[in-house]
Amino acid sequence: MRKRLTALFRDDSLRGASLRSSLWTISGFGGESILRLGANLILTRLLAPDMFGLMALAMTFVTGVALMSDLGTSHSVVRSKRGDDPDFLATAWSVQVMRGCIIATASVALAWPLAQVYEQPELFLILAALSFQPLIAGFNSVGFATQARKMQLGRVMLVNLAAQATITVVMILFALALQSVWALVVGTLMGAVAKMVLSHLLLERHPIRFHLEREALGEIIRFGRWVLLSTLFTFLGGRGITAVHGALVPLDVLGVLAVSTVLIRAFETLVQKLLTAVGFSAFARVLRERPEDLPKILANVRNKFLTVCVLGFVLVSFISQPLIDFLYDERYALAGSFLAIQALNGGLRVLVRPYQEVMLASGDSRLHAAVMFCSASVGILGTIAGYFLLDIYGMLAGMGLAALVVFGISASFAHRRGYANLTLDFVIVGGLLTLYAITLSQLMGAT
Repeated sequence: MRKRLTALFRDDSLRGASLRSSLWTISGFGGESILRLGANLILTRLLAPDMFGLMALAMTFVTGVALMSDLGTSHSVVRSKRGDDPDFLATAWSVQVMRGCIIATASVALAWPLAQVYEQPELFLILAALSFQPLIAGFNSVGFATQARKMQLGRVMLVNLAAQATITVVMILFALALQSVWALVVGTLMGAVAKMVLSHLLLERHPIRFHLEREALGEIIRFGRWVLLSTLFTFLGGRGITAVHGALVPLDVLGVLAVSTVLIRAFETLVQKLLTAVGFSAFARVLRERPEDLPKILANVRNKFLTVCVLGFVLVSFISQPLIDFLYDERYALAGSFLAIQALNGGLRVLVRPYQEVMLASGDSRLHAAVMFCSASVGILGTIAGYFLLDIYGMLAGMGLAALVVFGISASFAHRRGYANLTLDFVIVGGLLTLYAITLSQLMGAT
C-alpha cells in the first residue's frame, strides 16, 4: 500500500495527476465543510434567522458585482500555452488586482440604494464593509492558477482550509461577544485576509509586480469577455436568485432558506471543485497534448462523477427533514422541505457540469455564455412564476426548470460534437423528474 501511494504521488501522467488532484480536493473540501457546518450549527444557536437572511442578501450582491467583472484570469492561466510565462502571469495578477478595486468601488456605490430598496438600513453598512473582501482577494497570489494548471493542489488545500478555520473561529467569537450579524461580516473579512497572506507564503512563488503586456492582456480579454458574461449569467441563475427570493419572502424565511442552501451548496461546491480542479485541468491538458482522446476522457469522467454525485443528491433529498431536525432547532424546521427540492435541483445541475467544463477548456466561452444566459432567464422567470403559482415550493421548482433547460441545450451541443452520452443522460433525467414530481406533490399536500 505504501509503495502504491508513493508511486501515485510521483506519477506525472494525466491519470496520476487527476487522482492526486481528486484526493487533495476531497480532503481539503471535507475539512472546510466540517468547519463550515460546525460554525453553522453553533451560529444558528447564537443568532436569529433574520440575521442569516440579511447576510445572505448582502453576500448575494457582493458576489454579483464580483462576477460582473470576472475575466476568467485563472482559467486563462490554466488553458493558455503561455501559462508559465512570467509576463503572462504578471499581467493576469495585475488584471486581478484592478478587478478587485472595481468590485469594491461598485459595492460601496450600490450599498445605499440597495438598503433603500429592501428597506433594511443596516444593509448599507454591511455592504460597505463587505466591499473590502473582493479588494483583499484581488491581491491573492496567482499561484492558485499555476498550481491548478499543474494539477498540484496540496498547498491550495492548506490555504483554503486555514482561511475557513479563521472564518469559523472569528465568527463564533464575535457572535458570542456581539450577538449580531456583524460577527458574520468580521469573520468573512478576516478569512479573506488569511487567504491572501497565506497564498503568498505557501503557494508557488511568483514576482509581485504590476505589469500589463499587450499580447497577454489581449489573450485574457478575448477569452475572458465571454467568461465574464458566463459567470454573470451563472450568478443570476444561481446565487443571484437570492435577490429575487428576498423580494418575495420575509427576511426570517429567507434566513431559513439560507440554512438549507448552505447544506446543499456544500455538496454542489465539492462537485464543482472536483470538476474544475480535475475535469477542467484534465480537459485542457488533453486538448493541448492529444485532442483526439477528449471523447474517451470525458466519458470516463462523466460516468464516474454522475453515478456517485446524482445518487448523493437523491440521498440528501430523502433524508432532508430528519437531517435538519437533527442538526437545528425548531426555528429552522422548514429548511427540511426546502432542502428536499434543492437537492433534486442539484442533481439536475451536476448532470451538465462536465459538458460545460469542456466548453471552457476548448476556449468556447461564447457558447458557455449563451447557455448560462438561457439558464439565468428561465431561472428568474421560473422562480417568480413558480412563487405565484405554488408559493415557496414553486419558487424553488423554478430553479429546477432552469437546470433542465441547461441540460437540454448543453446535451444538444455535446451530441453535435460527438462527445455526449444521451442514453445515460436521459435515464438520469427521467429518474430525477419522477422523484421531483413525487416530492413536490407530497410537500404541497402537507401544507
